[in-house]
Amino acid sequence: MISLKRGTVKLQPYDPKWQKIFEKEKNYYLTLLEIRSLPFSILEVPQFQGLLKSQSSIYHLVYSDSKMWGKLTSILRKLGYKFDRKLQHRQFFAKGPNSKRTHYLHVMRYNGAKWKSDRLFREYLRSHPKRLHTYANLKKELASQFPAERQKYSDGKDAFIKETLKLASKSKF
Repeated sequence: MISLKRGTVKLQPYDPKWQKIFEKEKNYYLTLLEIRSLPFSILEVPQFQGLLKSQSSIYHLVYSDSKMWGKLTSILRKLGYKFDRKLQHRQFFAKGPNSKRTHYLHVMRYNGAKWKSDRLFREYLRSHPKRLHTYANLKKELASQFPAERQKYSDGKDAFIKETLKLASKSKF
């Protein structure tokens, strides 16, 4: 299994096998969630053709009923996830010790602000190859500058992401 030390940035090009791996994990997670009767939970993968990704698996778990938050957190703990921190409009979980992180899970509300902006960003990049290429180059440059400073790498993408969201919200793509 691919893993990275916490705070490390290492990118790899898109691999079509990821979709198969994701579908297998998605079915596993959703089976566990449905057994425990969590309403309307979906698992999404934010990676797609043309997008460089971190070597750890990154998933979005989207839920519709905030009353189920306690049950969801309990299930994630049983699956080996640890609550890492609360960020604006989402909760962030990590799997694996700090020396070998294998999965990152962003848990957010369906149709919430974070879910909407992530989807808008992803769909805009998918439909604008030049913008996607620019983003990939930015990620490469930042990963090269900050290979052991994940926060600086993430911060370096902020202006591009905000600019892209502005373009997307004005565009009818």
